[in-house]
Amino acid sequence: MDDSSNPPMDQLPPEPAPFRGVVKDTYVESTPDWPPPLRPPASAPNIIVIMVDDLGFGQLSCFGGPIEAPHLSALADKGLRYTNFHTTALCSPSRAALLTGRNHHSVGFATIAEMASGFPGANAFLPKSAASIAEVLKQTGYSTYCAGKWHLTPTSEQTAAGPFDRWPIGLGFERFHGFLPGEVDQWHPMLTVDNHRVETPTVGRKNPDGSTNDYHVSEDIVDASIRMLRDQQQVSSGRPFFLYLPFGAPHCPFHAPPEFIDHYAGRFDDGWDVHRRATYERQLEMGIIPEGTDLPPRSNAVPAWDSLDGDAQRLYARLQETFCGFVDHTDAQIGRLMDALDEMGIADDTAVIFLSDNGASAEGGKHGTTNTERFRNMMFMEVDEMLDDISHMGSRHTDPHYPIGWSQAGNAPFQRWKRDTHRGGNTDPMIVHWPAQIPAADQGAIRTQYHHITDLYPTLLDMAGLPIPTRVNGVDQQPLEGHSFAPTISNGDTPNVKTTQYYEMLGSRAIWHDGWTAVTWHRPGTDWADDPWELYHQDIDYSQAHDLAGEHPEKLAELVALWWDEARAHNVLPLDDRGRERFIDPLRPTASEDRDVYRYFPGSTPIPNPSLPLILNCPHSLTAHLTLSDVDVDVDAGVLVCQGGELAGWSLFVQNGRAHYVHNVLKIEMSELVSADPLPTGQPIEVRVDYQPIEQGWGRAVMSVNGAIVATNERMRITPMGYSMVQEGFAIGKSWGTPVAYEHYQGTFEFTGDLRVVELRTDPAGQVWTPRPDWKTE
Repeated sequence: MDDSSNPPMDQLPPEPAPFRGVVKDTYVESTPDWPPPLRPPASAPNIIVIMVDDLGFGQLSCFGGPIEAPHLSALADKGLRYTNFHTTALCSPSRAALLTGRNHHSVGFATIAEMASGFPGANAFLPKSAASIAEVLKQTGYSTYCAGKWHLTPTSEQTAAGPFDRWPIGLGFERFHGFLPGEVDQWHPMLTVDNHRVETPTVGRKNPDGSTNDYHVSEDIVDASIRMLRDQQQVSSGRPFFLYLPFGAPHCPFHAPPEFIDHYAGRFDDGWDVHRRATYERQLEMGIIPEGTDLPPRSNAVPAWDSLDGDAQRLYARLQETFCGFVDHTDAQIGRLMDALDEMGIADDTAVIFLSDNGASAEGGKHGTTNTERFRNMMFMEVDEMLDDISHMGSRHTDPHYPIGWSQAGNAPFQRWKRDTHRGGNTDPMIVHWPAQIPAADQGAIRTQYHHITDLYPTLLDMAGLPIPTRVNGVDQQPLEGHSFAPTISNGDTPNVKTTQYYEMLGSRAIWHDGWTAVTWHRPGTDWADDPWELYHQDIDYSQAHDLAGEHPEKLAELVALWWDEARAHNVLPLDDRGRERFIDPLRPTASEDRDVYRYFPGSTPIPNPSLPLILNCPHSLTAHLTLSDVDVDVDAGVLVCQGGELAGWSLFVQNGRAHYVHNVLKIEMSELVSADPLPTGQPIEVRVDYQPIEQGWGRAVMSVNGAIVATNERMRITPMGYSMVQEGFAIGKSWGTPVAYEHYQGTFEFTGDLRVVELRTDPAGQVWTPRPDWKTE
């Protein structure tokens, strides 16, 4: 169509088009004129941005790694590989930088939303002065869709009560199908569709032979993406689309069908030292890394593979096989999406950008884990605890993460890993596939210009032929901090545009400037002034293998001073190296106002853990008001209230006529209270549990029924520091996620009696709820 009818698009929404018809006294004399549809330039492509989570630079075969990922290799073979692309080293900050084109501190995302603090660079409230790329594309004529991991909503705004303006729909996406928190059980995710939570499907997609797969969220979000694109394309609206597809994979837990995992059986028995060097040598051969690049020595935190005993080697190899199978399963879903584009006849006109949000993760620790909640509670698993999981690794009853040695191998040829400002944390694979714009002679080429994740925003606007807006929805926009790399798509000789990029993550810092990098890793709890800065001439030392700090102290001092200038300019300060304290910061806004009593009702949506009053290791009471049928003592059963899931949590439920209060302590043990006698039937009753902490991870629990004590545990063990990063949340009347008390029940275990309300008191002496007059026994 003719784009000349479009109004200027540097201020959004654009001014309405003037009426160009004629209005007389009657329609017979008048000439109609319809408002023209808003469209970007006719050359604007469809755009898909695919982001994966925790994939290292050296893991995909198309970047020299051991993971086949054939569909991504096909994209790389017909597209471009970018080998000098950088992120923030952590998930929420990278997403914020991608969607806004600003550095993560400039938009309040110093770290993940769950660790937000009350400073401008760290509050996790995306400002309206940094409108998302989705908002800009939507207001310039694109259809906008998001499917997958979000992780950009403040914890105080993640409940069904809203507000919703920082959910995907509020930030420019017209449709959303995925999950809000940063981690998900791939077999049983906490799903959100548009602005509401939905129950997890119990079966997956259908196969051509009519059978069904086990449900898996990676398959689901691609199914949803294909549905949204087909809905859009079959209408032939003429609008291009923007699809943002951020997988939860391959972030832990490593969940994949067994055939994908078994495909790698035995391939890693020779260990991470061999595979790290093999990756490095393939990278040299393929031109992924420059000639002369040296491989830095193995980290002191990583043991030599040959020093491990047979059980450890067998476990560690299976954890790596599981990760690789998980990546290949994700790759298969990307292949299905590409097939769907072919079927719709739009593949050539669709620009696909693939990237990872940070480097490979070392959060599995020395041994890895089959329960990542153990890592978060500083109760690391030992090898002998995990050997029985080898035969079913990656299944719905495991929560795997590989050990740190595989993380270092996955980040080859770099040092360190996710969370760190060395290249292992912030250098990631990126592929651009755009058949209509990449000449056949250039397909498979490598681009080496220095780019940062903030550069995606201006690049997408450049590709669409759209200006960078100065005002959106009445708000003047912050200066853009990214630079378009669109010219590199058609010209590999395009020079670097960027000259400076700072980094900061959890206290570690770095700065790149004109080919040099200064970097320091900060050990939490130590004096900032003691942090040793390293210096690398990155233009000739690609892998940061040769520290020149001692040889060029003046250059190092120059870069460190520049880092401080950048930090002051981009809301980086104050430096903050706190860990667990930031998760439980009592000053952070919460969804729940302070009350004497909080009331929760059946049929409502679970409340995410960070949005709840703090009860872990704090005095509190729970009171369930219910009625059991008087027909049969065993008729009514089910969950009254629970929090967490199979990895860790607690549950108050009725079974076999008795009340049970069970703490699942990280699958190490089940500590419980059980009422001594069957509960009364045919009348309203109150089942109450009072908890008083003794020390972290231990407390005194008392259960009462209608005021009479029926069970006491003088030293009840609980999870010491937290549970459920996958956010099953606080659920009433049934289990929404995996079952907390899995030794007692399975599935949702929905309560079949009459549950009216559950009360939570953080002050057990608070007011007492009185049943409504219409509460009758049925």
